Amino acid sequence: MKNYKRGKLARKILIVIAFLMALAYFNRVTIIQKIVSIGTQSPIVNIDKQTNQKNENEQLSDLNFSGQSVVAVNDNQPTFTTAEMKSSSSGWQKLSNLDWLGRPQVANALLNKKLMTPAQKYKAREKLTVKTPGYHAIKTGTNQTDWLYNRSHLIGYQFTGLNNEAKNLFTGTRQLNADTIKDAKSMVTFETEVADYLKQSENNYVRYQVTPIYKNVELVPRGVHMMAQSIGNDAVKFNVYIFNVQDGWDINYLNGQAKKNQ
Repeated sequence: MKNYKRGKLARKILIVIAFLMALAYFNRVTIIQKIVSIGTQSPIVNIDKQTNQKNENEQLSDLNFSGQSVVAVNDNQPTFTTAEMKSSSSGWQKLSNLDWLGRPQVANALLNKKLMTPAQKYKAREKLTVKTPGYHAIKTGTNQTDWLYNRSHLIGYQFTGLNNEAKNLFTGTRQLNADTIKDAKSMVTFETEVADYLKQSENNYVRYQVTPIYKNVELVPRGVHMMAQSIGNDAVKFNVYIFNVQDGWDINYLNGQAKKNQ
């Protein structure tokens, strides 16, 4: 009888432990954010392995916005290796897995006119339903497009037709994604340059890479690193970093909350 009671108690304990572990797993982002939020008024400790020399992504995450939304990286020269610049008979795209916080990572592609979806011509684009990390529906004005955040594509929808895919969507400001101010540059500026070149011929290919740049465990990227190089020529060639900012707004990159400048 005692052994039976002990076994029954052990099973109950295991069930409770399993339940708590499942609860912690599905709420891991919230738990981590609450822990880190204690130190939001002071520098956040990098939980990754510390090294004396910062890699390129870490250097970009440390850049401070000073009014210029787009800055050149490596003198605007792409850094694809010879192996990465290999062509193929058809285009391709490769998305990285989400990290442990559910954040999308680097996206790579070999873009070509044949890869660009014809579906855009025949039907309306489906509504985005993916909730990207740190996303909040925050209005900045009264117009329909006056939202602080867009759910921004790493590989633009026009290039491959990929839409509701969490690995390809991040929380980006309107200013980063598609700035409407005259002569302003944003992601759409460089996407349009690539698209215009691809549409000229099915023989045109562009090696393309977009990387969201995060700082430590922040859910919203500080910016995006965009790099492109046309195959066999320099018709398309850029290497830039675009700040994920919105003029007149202060963004808490840790959780995506934001407020107007005082």
